[in-house]
Amino acid sequence: PPCKKSSSSACWRRYMHIILTHHPLQTGLYLRLIITTALPWLLDNNPYTAGVKYTDIDYLVFSDAARLVAAGKSPYDRHTYRYTPFLAQLLSYGVNVSEYYGRFLFCIADAFCGYIVMTEYEKQNSISSNNNKDDDAISRRWRAMLWWLLNPLPINICTRGSAEALVVLLPVLASVRVALNAAHSLSSCNIELQHGNTCWRAAAIAGFLLGISIHCKLYPVIYSLSFMAHFSRVEGGPLWQQQQGHNNKRFPWLDPPALFRLVVLWVKRISMSTPLVFLASVMASFSILTYASVYYFGEEALEEGILYHFSRVDHRHNYSMFWYWIYLARARVSDVVANAAMSGNADNNGLGRYGLLLLFPQAILLGFSSVGLGPRDLPFALFVQTFLFVTHNKVITAQYFTWYLCLLPLCADRIRWKSRQMFVSLALLGVAFVVWLLTAFCLEMKGLSVHFQLW
Repeated sequence: PPCKKSSSSACWRRYMHIILTHHPLQTGLYLRLIITTALPWLLDNNPYTAGVKYTDIDYLVFSDAARLVAAGKSPYDRHTYRYTPFLAQLLSYGVNVSEYYGRFLFCIADAFCGYIVMTEYEKQNSISSNNNKDDDAISRRWRAMLWWLLNPLPINICTRGSAEALVVLLPVLASVRVALNAAHSLSSCNIELQHGNTCWRAAAIAGFLLGISIHCKLYPVIYSLSFMAHFSRVEGGPLWQQQQGHNNKRFPWLDPPALFRLVVLWVKRISMSTPLVFLASVMASFSILTYASVYYFGEEALEEGILYHFSRVDHRHNYSMFWYWIYLARARVSDVVANAAMSGNADNNGLGRYGLLLLFPQAILLGFSSVGLGPRDLPFALFVQTFLFVTHNKVITAQYFTWYLCLLPLCADRIRWKSRQMFVSLALLGVAFVVWLLTAFCLEMKGLSVHFQLW
């Protein structure tokens, strides 16, 4: 019914409520488009905010590489462009038309990520039909939107020109959605598997999407074993009715026979037909894209877009616990390389080899969490794996936080948010971020020697 003039404020709140709850995707998208248009115009060339720019430096790299592709050159002629060449190819179609073309693409992808997060969150946190009142549905919608569509962090990252949502978050979330939809119909899936190969189809689609994200960003390869364990559990069969190889609830670290039986059992489980279909699809999409990038853009696409990230170390300040060690080691390695060069035995990649050693703790943690959590709770397994990977990574920037924050809403009900430990942890995290940013400001803007304090 139409609103009365005397209740214009209530009417306004009602209309805003309808817009936000009934058009969440459009709301999140328009919000991003407004911010990505207004804030760069206000801050990037503002004399009152000299030295502080809203546009991410990576977006300048993307744009320069896209202009090179539009001119018929290689995107890797742009120094520090170490991404898939198809990103520059995609941006090349509109980079000379508007400087906002790439930002708009990233905002659209991020809004769709938020829509997937919202719908999956509502699906997993829906209340039974008997208690499903309108107020409950509305409150769930608001909570679901706050996780991503209205979350300031992903909004800030995508509007500044980060391509994370387009090249990795969207295909990862889409693959998770496909896998969860297959699991929700587990009993019927086993019947249809004999006729229409429904599980195989879901595994092939999820694998294809994950292969795209691996080609673009590489890190989603850590999800492969969890997805295979998940699809193995979805397929079911006699192997999932067997014991874990030991009767003790603890992991049999000190029982070699039981440990061997457990390993053999898991090898058989991930060698079932559906996990193998998923693995073949991942390898196919990754291989096709990588071969195409090398075919059209040369071996630099393989070296700069993929191989470089295995040995990447960054001596510039970042959130990694290893940053200060890398900063100090860089000078020592440079001295060693200089001395070796004088003797004719130069090795320019010494620090890169040290960086490879930091991958071993990650590999152990990721493998253990894959088979332990993947079959029973795929979203929680992927969140834990991503959190462990980012925490122990040798380079961490703000974009890395979105890697696991997009998965957090899918397993939010498994976490004790109202516990005292959570409150203390979040408070310490907030204080740590403020102190870190203030110290980083003193280093970057003021030129003060606060490297140790920053670390």
